[in-house]
This record gives sequence, structure tokens and C-alpha cells, in this order.
Amino acid sequence: MSTDWSGGYAVETGYTYHTYSELNPVRAALPLLLKGVRAPKIETACELGFGQGCSAAVHAATQADVDWWGCDFAPAQAVFARDLVAASGARATFTDDSFEEFAARPDLPDFDFISLHGIWSWVNDETRAGIVAFLRKKLKPGGVAYISYNTQPGWAVAAPLRHLMKRHIDTLGAPGLGDAANLEGALSTMQRFFDLDPVYSRLNPAVTERLQGLLRQDRTYLVHEYLNDHWTPMWFAEVERLLDAAKLSFGASAWMADHLEGLNLSGDMAAFLRELPDPSLRETFRDVAVQAQFRRDYWLRGARPLSAAEQGRALRDVRVVLAKPVAQRPGKANGVFAETGLNGALYDAIYDVMGDYQPRTVGELEAALPAGVAFSDLTTGLVALTSQGALAPAQAADAAARATGSARALNQALAQRAADSDDLGFLAAPVTGGAISVSRFQQLFWLALQEGGGGPAEWARFAADVLARQAQTLVADGAALAPDAALAMLEAQAGAFAETELPHWRGLGIA
Repeated sequence: MSTDWSGGYAVETGYTYHTYSELNPVRAALPLLLKGVRAPKIETACELGFGQGCSAAVHAATQADVDWWGCDFAPAQAVFARDLVAASGARATFTDDSFEEFAARPDLPDFDFISLHGIWSWVNDETRAGIVAFLRKKLKPGGVAYISYNTQPGWAVAAPLRHLMKRHIDTLGAPGLGDAANLEGALSTMQRFFDLDPVYSRLNPAVTERLQGLLRQDRTYLVHEYLNDHWTPMWFAEVERLLDAAKLSFGASAWMADHLEGLNLSGDMAAFLRELPDPSLRETFRDVAVQAQFRRDYWLRGARPLSAAEQGRALRDVRVVLAKPVAQRPGKANGVFAETGLNGALYDAIYDVMGDYQPRTVGELEAALPAGVAFSDLTTGLVALTSQGALAPAQAADAAARATGSARALNQALAQRAADSDDLGFLAAPVTGGAISVSRFQQLFWLALQEGGGGPAEWARFAADVLARQAQTLVADGAALAPDAALAMLEAQAGAFAETELPHWRGLGIA
């Protein structure tokens, strides 16, 4: 169900409480530099359609030098985002304006960075034109726009699933209950239909696997992904044509795995694509080669190519930090074509240097590695680790220091919410200017440390008391644990937290 002010977007069910690293402008520099184009300094930033505002609130709290703005036309979501910002005390302005109303604000600055996630493919043409007009009017020359969207050819086979689901709800759903309440009936009918082995699934066997994936998905996600009035996967060239009106050109994929050519393309395919003289045509052929379903792209208003020397200097100035504890070091990186191990001398050396959890520039890391390591091998290794979430770009040390107070205040509010719910599974990291995923009990252990100090035994008792107040119990092997056994389990988890996560969180500026 939608309303006139929603542009056909499903608003009856609140958006999921997630954060998305691609929305963080701190990380935009690395993929742009890898493509040899200049990354701008970010002083003003905006997120259009921020959902619950989790990413936007984290970025406002961890990027003290950036003036953050944003809008989402669902009032309840705008209120939630503003509450998060108020808890942090950060500088940000979040509203429930439409994109057109937002652009007309007399106090709205021009932006160095504008992002929108989960919007472009799910609104009508008029709203999409409003987005383009906003970008044309408010993105500064040299600025970056991040846009994610459903793309072809990845949806060619599965698009009928969406059509059947939406059509079933529109025709047989109980009026007034809304899409979410009618979703199970649609999924059940689709399951029965494909169990009868229609010719379509015989010719397109991947569709049955996609259906099973749908049945396992979070229902809130399904409403927002599939049940909007408008749902338009687009070819890259179509998006490029629309964004040309805003003077934007393609900069780079924001998805770090896309920068590992050997994991996604055979050698012959990569050579074939390099022979295509037109960059836009090359992207289109690449999307077919990898069966692209979803793109996450940075677009530039005025891309300035860098010389090889400029690119090398800029890459060496990028700061990086471990984004996961050493104990969670990934063993491999996967692409759509191949996988590669993340072991060996290069990766061992990277972890030897970075294992103290302190951020370093790529140049500092290069100097600390054994002689003979080629810079190109180092950057490939860093990209591979970043693609697996093990490494992250870091902002300047003084910027991170200025954000420590507001990030700590936001984390306090997030951890206090963990006493009642596990829906906000993240904390703000001032070193990266973004979020890290955490568990509810890790949030509670952190909260106990902030409020009373102590050690794992005290943190475990704090978490146990929270559960007792909520009349909740821990479960193991399908059975509720007795209080003593539950406390022992919490003490084990708190001990692991103290040994593994806490040193890492200190490096990220969280603890």
C-alpha cells in the first residue's frame, strides 16, 4: 500500500534497521582512486531516502567535520533518524520532505556527496526525474553521487516472480490489510505453482532456486524490495542516460569485489572487454558477463583523471584499519567467476603490521612490508581484504578524534536499546566514520564496561540481569538454560569479547 506522497513506495511497513558501508563518504576515495580519478574532499553530505536513518545517523555522529543533511518522506522514519541524531548530539538536519520539497529549502547547501540506497529502482518516473533534478541543482562540481539500483540482465529470469507476487496481492489480497499481511498467501500460491513444474521453470531452472531464496527472506525486506507500486530494473546505459542530465559520469563501482578482475572474469573475457573502446558499452557487456543483478556505483560531476604519479601518491595517502579482529581473518575472497586465497607472505605481513589495530596510510604499510613487495600486489591485497569486510578506509586522525564524543553518545543510546531489542545490531566507529556489525550481547558488555568498568564476570552478570528484567532466557539445543548455565554461557561470551573484540574496538575508537 502506498499514498500519494510516497511516489508509489511501500510505506506501511518500516524499513529495515541496517547500515550500508557504501553510503559512507570516507570509503568512496579508494574505489575512485583505483579507477584513476580524483576523489573530492567531503565537507557537506546528504542522503536521500535514508529509511530508518541508521547509516545517516552513524555518519553524522562519526564525521564531525561534515555537515550532514537528509530526507525520507516517511514521517515515522524521519522521527527515528532525528532521535538517533539527537542522542549523539551531532550536527545534522533530517526531514520528511519529498525530494522536490527538500531541494527547494532556502537553507539547503550544495553538497560534495549525495547518496541514495534502495530508492532509484523502486519509485515512479516522476520521482526519479526529481532525483536527477536534485543532483543537477545541489551536487557541487567535482562532487560524488552514490546510487544503487536493480539492473539487468540479472533480473531477466526472476522478474516474473516479483510480478506474480505483486499481482496476487493486488487481486486476491484482503483489502485494507496491506501488502505485508497478504504476503504469506502470495508466497504459498507461488510455491504450489512451481511445485507443478511449469514450462517456464524447466527452461529457466534458476527461478526455482530464487523462489526458495524468497521464502527464506525477512518479510520486511520482501515488502520493500518487491511490493512497491513501481519496480524497474535498468540497464547501465539507461541510468547513464538519465544521469547525464545532471552532468554526471560514471566514476567507479562502490562494490570492492568488482575491483578484483580475476575473481569475476576469465582472462579471455577481461581482454575482450578491454578491447571495447567505449566505457559505457564495456560496462554493459561486463554486466552480462557477470549476470549483474544489483549495482552500487559512484558517479562524478566532473571526473578529473589522475596521472599515474598522482594516482600513486593519492593511494599511498589513503588510511586503512582492520575492520574485523585478527581472529576473524578471512581465508579467501570470492567472485562470480573464481575465488582466491588470502593467505601467504603478503597477507601475513599485512596482518603483522596491522594487527595492533591502529590505522596506517597505505604508504606507511608499504614501507613496513618486506622489500620486493610490488605496490600493485599490495593494493590488490588491500582491496581483497576490504571486499571481505576485513579492512576499511579510515578518516584522518584529527577528524576521528573530534567525533569521539558524539560517536560515544550514539553508541550509548544503541547499547541501551539492546536491553530491550536486538534490532539495531551496530555501533559507530569514529576511526572509519562508519558502523560495525555487533551482537546484542556485545552491546550489553560494552554498556556494562562504560557504566561500571569491571571485567567479563561483571559484564556477564549485567547482561543476565537485563535478560531477567525482560523475562528472557538463553536457549541451547532448543531448550531454555537454567540461570547458572545461562550465566556461565554469558561469562564465556564476555571473556571472548574481552580477548577478541575489545582490543579491536579500541583501535576503531569505540572503546
